[in-house]
Amino acid sequence: MPEVRWLDARAITLGGAELDVLGPPERARAAAFAFAADRHRYQVAHVALRQALSGRTGIPPGKLCFRRERCPRCGGRNGRPALAGHGGVHFSLAHSADAVAIAIAAAPVGIDIERMLRRCTCDLADAMHGDDAARTRLLPEPQRHAAIMRWWVAAEAVLKCTGAGIAHGLADFPVRCGQAGAGGLAQRVAGCWLLPLAAPRGYAAAIALRTAERPAPVPVSPAPPGLGRRPPADRRGGGTRAGRVR
Repeated sequence: MPEVRWLDARAITLGGAELDVLGPPERARAAAFAFAADRHRYQVAHVALRQALSGRTGIPPGKLCFRRERCPRCGGRNGRPALAGHGGVHFSLAHSADAVAIAIAAAPVGIDIERMLRRCTCDLADAMHGDDAARTRLLPEPQRHAAIMRWWVAAEAVLKCTGAGIAHGLADFPVRCGQAGAGGLAQRVAGCWLLPLAAPRGYAAAIALRTAERPAPVPVSPAPPGLGRRPPADRRGGGTRAGRVR
């Protein structure tokens, strides 16, 4: 079964020793962000992922090597990220606004999280599978908005799990508007199990696992109590942070 960890990027300070575990590609990607808050969230996510995987493998965080699997749709080296030399440890990483979510499992796994948008999301229905779009159009607001957000994270979680990615489209399979992500029963979607996953306040989240048998409920570390509340500092300025990645 997958293990899920939540982090609030605002509450974490990264020192030089923690940042040193990042590899050259991660450092280059972090440096490309225009805003400090975005760069910090990316660094928190990838340092925390390395620390979590280190706990599973016994390899120091800075010594972990990553690779890309082949995409099941096009065959390119742009499929699921994987640990080199550790085919039995699978992971997925997602971040949105202040939230970071990490999933680790013994089978291919995909996780996604999105902060609930304040604008109308009806235009996203054009990207849905026809069955999902038809169900969604029957819902009144605000149920339609919530259903679209649940569909979005559910479809992304499944595509991360299979390794196809959203570049190949979100409309190839129905996800019943993300009912599992809303707290329903696990359901079979595109060869994966889409599992119930409670999200922090103000977010939608979903997780998918590729196994033959129905998996057990997902153990989740509690979300930080402040996650989902806007910080008093300017979003681009970073604000005050306390604590460290654990």
